[in-house]
Amino acid sequence: MRISLSMLRRLSAGIFVLVLLLLVAVPVNADTGTYKINDYVVTLEPQNDGRVLMTIEQQWQVLSGNIPWVTVGLPNKTFEIKDFSGDVFNVSNGSGGGFIGVRVDLVKDYQPGQTFNLKFSILQGHLLERLTKENKWRIDYTPGWYDNAVTGHLQVNLVSPVSPQSYISTTPMPNIVGNTLTWERNNVGSGGRLAVTVESADGSFLTAQEPSTGSSGGGLSKTFWIVVAVIVAVGLLIVWRIQQGKKEREAYIRRKATSLEAEAAKDPLKKQAVEEDFKEYVEKKGIRPDAQGRYYDPAYGNYMTPWIWAAIISNQAARNTAAPPPRPTGGSSRPGCVSCACVSCACACACACAGGGAAGCSRKTLHQCRTCAIKQKEEKVVEEKPV
Repeated sequence: MRISLSMLRRLSAGIFVLVLLLLVAVPVNADTGTYKINDYVVTLEPQNDGRVLMTIEQQWQVLSGNIPWVTVGLPNKTFEIKDFSGDVFNVSNGSGGGFIGVRVDLVKDYQPGQTFNLKFSILQGHLLERLTKENKWRIDYTPGWYDNAVTGHLQVNLVSPVSPQSYISTTPMPNIVGNTLTWERNNVGSGGRLAVTVESADGSFLTAQEPSTGSSGGGLSKTFWIVVAVIVAVGLLIVWRIQQGKKEREAYIRRKATSLEAEAAKDPLKKQAVEEDFKEYVEKKGIRPDAQGRYYDPAYGNYMTPWIWAAIISNQAARNTAAPPPRPTGGSSRPGCVSCACVSCACACACACAGGGAAGCSRKTLHQCRTCAIKQKEEKVVEEKPV
């Protein structure tokens, strides 16, 4: 059977719920407030296995709105979260939608005038580049930047695993104290960046190949799996409701068909009228009986009998009488008028349109009542008999 208006309403409601849940599950890429980053310090410590231990420290100041969590950009997805402290509740992989980095959930929702401090460490892979044939190594690093915030102080520290004299290139020129190279910028405007590149000719500290990093930074983000779970759950809910609605309609139609068949058993003329109209319907639709004499109607999605067909027509007519008749839109279909009933044999019935359904007509029309026609035919035969 074609999808009814009620089913479409259920589908529309399900789709609306799906969209609503997706909006809730997916973080909106818009700031909940305005802010300033007073201090931003990144410390890089190359490890023997080629990974880099990165410690990031920030101090934020809320100017307006509210801030319950923030993100910090990282070089790539190959990272492993080690620890965190300060006003941090949790640090998790926040990569997704073109962003690579972590999400830092705070201990509370910070309001205008308040400041908070965050600190966390990760093991970052694929940042230190091994140039084995040249016996060199290189790091090219840019801290994650913020398009909507001014940064009062930005600093990058490199705790060198080798002597600073081994560096053959440093861009820009750093301040060197002991084995620590430092780059600083003050009053960095919105979207401002600090790109640091170093290259050393001493790779003796690299004693092992870089291992595969843990799962904290790889793979798909938690948000992605939340969205997938929501889509699956809502999809299953919609499918279940459609199946339940189909079962309910099927049960109702069969009860109605049983009732109509019982009524027709007491009225041979009504039984004849329904069977003839059903015969016209299957002929018009090109439906042929199978070996058992049953008629399978693809539009209905099941086997059709005269009484199931009559129950469907009766159900459509009942719905139409509860609403204003539709505006005339075209030609009529006679099977849709079978549910009309005449008050007397002098009347003509007005067919209530079903609006283009498989057993409905597309406009209101008048037709001769079949019951009356049969009765009139019998009376004519009686009159023509010779006395």
